[in-house]
Amino acid sequence: MSGTNQSGMLRGFWYIAGLSRALAKGATKPVTLLGDELLIGRRPDGQVFAYSDRCPHRGMPMRHGSFDGTNLQCCYHGWQFSAENGVCIHIPALADADPTQPGRFRLRSYPCRDVQGNVWVYIPAGRTLPNTLPDVPQVPGFDGIAPQIATTMRFPSNADIAAYGFCDPAHPAFVHTSRWWKSKAGLKLRPKKKAFEPAHHGFRMKSHQLSGGARPYRLMGTDVQVDVTIGLPGLRIEHIRGSRHSACVLAAVTPVTETTTDVHYCVYWTMPWLAPLRPFAAWMARDFLSQDLDMAAKLAHGAATPPMLFVGDPDIQIAWLMRLKREYLASQVEDRPFVNPLTEQVLEWKS
Repeated sequence: MSGTNQSGMLRGFWYIAGLSRALAKGATKPVTLLGDELLIGRRPDGQVFAYSDRCPHRGMPMRHGSFDGTNLQCCYHGWQFSAENGVCIHIPALADADPTQPGRFRLRSYPCRDVQGNVWVYIPAGRTLPNTLPDVPQVPGFDGIAPQIATTMRFPSNADIAAYGFCDPAHPAFVHTSRWWKSKAGLKLRPKKKAFEPAHHGFRMKSHQLSGGARPYRLMGTDVQVDVTIGLPGLRIEHIRGSRHSACVLAAVTPVTETTTDVHYCVYWTMPWLAPLRPFAAWMARDFLSQDLDMAAKLAHGAATPPMLFVGDPDIQIAWLMRLKREYLASQVEDRPFVNPLTEQVLEWKS
């Protein structure tokens, strides 16, 4: 079993294919995940599905066909497939006496779930699925709730470069500058000291009290705490909670091809009185993410980049992410369980 393809994109994980609200009942949408061309859709009962976008007969993309809410039909020869399981149920050109059973053919199926406002698709490491699928990633405390803010940007880079911003504490002071945040790069770098621990396929910044520049978080009440979990295949979940309210930020990468990656940014909160500020908050989120996109584009431009340097504590989190990736790939090649290679550690940096 292999956990990657030739480009290094990690298989055997759930990836966001799109926003739930963008996929209406009875609708389909073509997407590309890790180079696999898929057709996702939603049945009239609200259940989502994901199949290969190629008809097994002649390879015609199913996106050019039709969906009547029950069956998918190829536009080329009219083959029909059940949207419930992908099995072919009708081949119009077959004579009544033809013994061929349409059920011998099917669209390749991918596990698909609608969770917390996102449509997730599981990309298996091989042609067969594991006996037990991993859980779909979720933010804590928001079961069945869609994000108040959600934006996606396509980065012209591989997934590794796109995910660097999730765990690079040295870059915000120089990249994330604007009229509404910080007008000048590198001003007032403050010393930080955070404790980390292993967490499944990643690591977690242990829960700690917000201080210093955290005045806006006072709206959440007293004793505002935050923890951050980062892990494969490129996920970051920040959980902020106070005595009155809580919020979560989910950032996730979805490799499209080996040189393009969708970065999804979702914000959840329990403060209904913030609803009038959603348009402005959404603009801020897009502005913030576009700055990371600009850095990724510059980093990916031109000739191959030289080997990365990891200098001091500020760079350790990226080094951890790369180490976790190597261990995951080794575990797949050697057909053994993944073993998190990280240990508890305290890091110090300025940001």
